[in-house]
Amino acid sequence: MSVDLRAVDPRVTRFYELLDAKDVNGWGQLWHPDGEIIVPYPPDGFPPLISGQATIVEGFHGLIGVYTTFTSELTAVFPGADPAVTTVEYRVRAELARGGEYTNDNVAIFEFEDDLVRRYHDYFDPRRFQVVVEALNATE
Repeated sequence: MSVDLRAVDPRVTRFYELLDAKDVNGWGQLWHPDGEIIVPYPPDGFPPLISGQATIVEGFHGLIGVYTTFTSELTAVFPGADPAVTTVEYRVRAELARGGEYTNDNVAIFEFEDDLVRRYHDYFDPRRFQVVVEALNATE
């Protein structure tokens, strides 16, 4: 089941469109200079916090590079009482460059400041994401 994209904050829609296109430079422009990615349950070898737009973009150039394809499907949206906060559920399906597939079901909380992503909390199954971390470490 996918979500009617007309019900989704356009900032969130654009975030996933650019990730799906693997356009890390365009995606990076959506981030606040002091942006943060918060991963409450990181897999081994992955940080629980990534701080700063430049660091986020640099890291995602490497991360998105482990995929030959990357697709996210929004499955639910929960706008916050505060227009600066939106929560979504989304499903990821990706093919790894070194072979194999990565899938996961995530919940993300977006906090915007000045129309840019200030904080992005990403909840996912770290056991399933471990294959991505291993692929990333193999390329370093």
